[in-house]
Amino acid sequence: MVSSSQEVIACGDCDLLQRLAPPPPGAAARCRRCGHTIALNRPDSLNRTLALAIAACIVLIVANLSPLMVLSVSGRQASTTILGGAREMWFTGQAITAILVVFCTVIAPAVHIGIMSTVLIAVRRPPAPQWVGTLLRWSEWHQSWAMVEVMMLGILVALIKIADLATVIPGIGMFAAGALVILVAAMTVSFDPREVWQRVAWAGGAAPSSSPFRTSTVPAKRKSPCARFLTAIEAGLVSCEVCGLLSRPADIHEPGRCPRCGGALNFRHHTAIQRTWALIIAALICYIPANLLPVMVTNTLVYSEKDTIMSGVVMFYKTGSWHLAIIILIASVVIPLAKIMALAYLLVTVQRRSERGQNERLRLYRLVTFVGRWSMVDVFVVTFTVALIQMRPLMSIQPGAGILFFAAVVVLTMIASENFDPRLIWDCTNAQRGPND
Repeated sequence: MVSSSQEVIACGDCDLLQRLAPPPPGAAARCRRCGHTIALNRPDSLNRTLALAIAACIVLIVANLSPLMVLSVSGRQASTTILGGAREMWFTGQAITAILVVFCTVIAPAVHIGIMSTVLIAVRRPPAPQWVGTLLRWSEWHQSWAMVEVMMLGILVALIKIADLATVIPGIGMFAAGALVILVAAMTVSFDPREVWQRVAWAGGAAPSSSPFRTSTVPAKRKSPCARFLTAIEAGLVSCEVCGLLSRPADIHEPGRCPRCGGALNFRHHTAIQRTWALIIAALICYIPANLLPVMVTNTLVYSEKDTIMSGVVMFYKTGSWHLAIIILIASVVIPLAKIMALAYLLVTVQRRSERGQNERLRLYRLVTFVGRWSMVDVFVVTFTVALIQMRPLMSIQPGAGILFFAAVVVLTMIASENFDPRLIWDCTNAQRGPND
């Protein structure tokens, strides 16, 4: 007999319907088909995450107000902060890159931490106001673009790059940024969003007293030739991509909005295929000048040198920093191209309705989503190298045209992976494509 405490949910990655019992403390529940984490049980999640969020707020302020590092050469000193690096890029004609750096290192982390603090305070006395759900949705989006850890790697690479030119002293801001990376990661690990959604007031009024779907009414047998189990779209159900609530829309052609969080409901994002193709083609076009044009121009009293991404890799290798050469080669050359190829492969197999290797393709998509942000490391290397090496007339470094194209490749591939709907991997017949097709 199925326990009444069980609920029916649909996996966000493969749309499989399954019964979910509350996992034990400290455990996680995973989809039985694709392995996606569908539920967590973090003891004292809200209080612990709130404490980490408050600490992260304090550290974020220190990291942005204190110098990251101090450069000393020939009796002259220069220092920079996170905003100082972006400001220097702005003054050297790279306004778009400067805005991107500020957004990924200051705005997105600040919004994510601020919203999380607000949400966690608001839900302490349930029912929490309905706007908490809207804030939580915004926080998840900003979290994916908060790249403090990528910035830290970029700073370390920049330190090693200019270590032969001058004496570099780490500042308080660097240690604060390192602490911020740890605190944000701890927030992510300790936070249980399902606990928040259980306390949020429903958009359509009071929540129903019991689940609209009894577990005994949801079969778990094969319903189509290429799916071993019943999916939500086959049962005429739609899962909210914001809060995860499973509901049966009154009109299958116009699912409307989620009754709990008010988010738009979609059986599938069918235009995702066209949008993703457009984005990866644009990224591929930008990839060519990103690797051919210089990303930095070094000017001294006796020479001027233009550096491309590959010349930087060669420089690190020749100076003995082969490990950094490998990191830059993988993050800045291999990963962007591999992301484009991987997304193209996923799109082709979806359009051909391939039934083979669905789990492997889903793992490939998750890998693409995870590693894509790390390609931004080269943008941060250029930003902080340019900010520090401005000691005219002895030496100065200017950003090259290639860095803008490279940043465009990273942004376009990240947006492309966000637009791709992984549930399409499992839809191998027209019937499974859903009522909107």
